[in-house]
Amino acid sequence: MKPKFADLFTIYRIAAAPVAAGVALAGHRDAFFILIILSLASDLVDGPIARWCNQASETGAKLDTIADAATVLAAIAGLWLFEAGPLRSEWPWLGLFLASYGAAAIACLVKFRVLPAYHLYLSKAGALCSGAFIVSLYFLGYSRLFFLALVVLGVAANVESLLVTFRLRRFRPDVGSLLRLKAADRDGNA
Repeated sequence: MKPKFADLFTIYRIAAAPVAAGVALAGHRDAFFILIILSLASDLVDGPIARWCNQASETGAKLDTIADAATVLAAIAGLWLFEAGPLRSEWPWLGLFLASYGAAAIACLVKFRVLPAYHLYLSKAGALCSGAFIVSLYFLGYSRLFFLALVVLGVAANVESLLVTFRLRRFRPDVGSLLRLKAADRDGNA
């Protein structure tokens, strides 16, 4: 089966993540940042393109979640290598983000046997801010305030994902937000 046009962006992100991690391990800072920035940019366009081309699908949403996880892990690995000084002192905050990310993923895997593909607005805001942080880090250097704000946003998004998992009776992608889910429950559309 031929992949849909929008899915090509997602497939790129899945393929780019191990390459980005590999170039980071090889010490190629510029190549790492370029790959991660391109991955984050493609994450911004795959969903709108899928909707615009009428190609949105549950499979695409699930692939997108895999690509998101791969990109996050590759980005953290590379940042840990290239920004070891400032990030070493931030390990508890990074650990909190990773723990909440893992808890949201594990809860959905246990309950529905899939990764969460809810595409929550808070998660999208976190992805957008992550991209801004990576670009800022590359061009301007480390900002602790920006990093901590990003961690807070990321943890909030992960907690919302966890709450959506607990709230749903059956898996659904593209929920949008916990508030929309509650409104749908009240209206009998959940």
